[in-house]
Amino acid sequence: MYWKRIIAGSIISITGIGLIFIVIQYFAGSTTNISGIIIAGAILVLGGAFGVGGAILYRSSVDSDHLLRVAGWNTLGVVVTTAVLGLVITFQIASGGRVSSPLLSGGIIVGVSAFAHVLIGFHDVRQIRARTVAKQRQKASVVNRFVRHNLRHSAQMLLGYGEQLRSDADITAQDRTDLGQKVVNIGSGLSDTQTKIKVIDDLVDRDAETYPINLMSMINSKRGEWEKSYPDMILTLDVTDDVSILAGDYIEKAISELVENACEYGGDPPEITIRGSQANEKVQIEICDNGDGFPEDEQQLINQDQDETKLQHSSGLGLWLSKWIVEYYDGQLSVETQSGDGGGKVTVTLPQLTN
Repeated sequence: MYWKRIIAGSIISITGIGLIFIVIQYFAGSTTNISGIIIAGAILVLGGAFGVGGAILYRSSVDSDHLLRVAGWNTLGVVVTTAVLGLVITFQIASGGRVSSPLLSGGIIVGVSAFAHVLIGFHDVRQIRARTVAKQRQKASVVNRFVRHNLRHSAQMLLGYGEQLRSDADITAQDRTDLGQKVVNIGSGLSDTQTKIKVIDDLVDRDAETYPINLMSMINSKRGEWEKSYPDMILTLDVTDDVSILAGDYIEKAISELVENACEYGGDPPEITIRGSQANEKVQIEICDNGDGFPEDEQQLINQDQDETKLQHSSGLGLWLSKWIVEYYDGQLSVETQSGDGGGKVTVTLPQLTN
């Protein structure tokens, strides 16, 4: 995103150039005084700081979007202060007053205001980064807990199967085949965990790239896989062909995880309903099942971003992964237990494709 850095750095540097131009204009005039020279010197310092600061920010490690945010605060300070000063000076002139060195007087005020707004921008960025770090720590905590639990459980299972093969002299060929299939299933589960962790790494390291995705087409492209994995699944769709979202490659993974989670924890057989609706430039996707619903503590964890503890944590990585993917594309995910007959419901809200 070099263009963002170029724009942000240029805005900061142009502010400095404008301040320096004011100083040049003042000294090019016919009258100067001590007070004016002091003010001009202060403006020159500010102009130099902005001019050099733009180049430094361009080469800094600050995120490109954050640089644009700082530049936006700088622009806000310049535009608003200049507009207010213009109104004040216009009023004074209209009232018959006289404004001495309006360019120099206005320059120092605009320069100080711009500098203050840049500081506000950096404070704003620090707060955003603090929230981002907190979310990344949450992700690390969830992944760490899940991986440790998964590896420990898988190791215990493998050791048990290995001991059974080693110590049971009367084991039949069919038993060996069954044990071999169990080992394969464990390996497949570990591979699936590694794939999820790779997606999480990408969510942290890459900027989101979005494009139009037709919801019905996406569901139909995955339906065969779902029915193969869960042949008893009863899938009902309530989605019109014109529902499209703005998302990226990973949203398909998020929806698949939610459907598979619904099948795992749904009834026997699992009855899954997917609904899609659009309003107010948003698309709402509901995935409902006929299971026991979500425990209250899990609803609080997912819906309110509460921290996990050893005694209170959600059951699997797939639900968290879906939540993070949805948020990656500026969406929201919430879970609840349906009223009436119960059953779980996951609601995903994503930006709608607008013409």
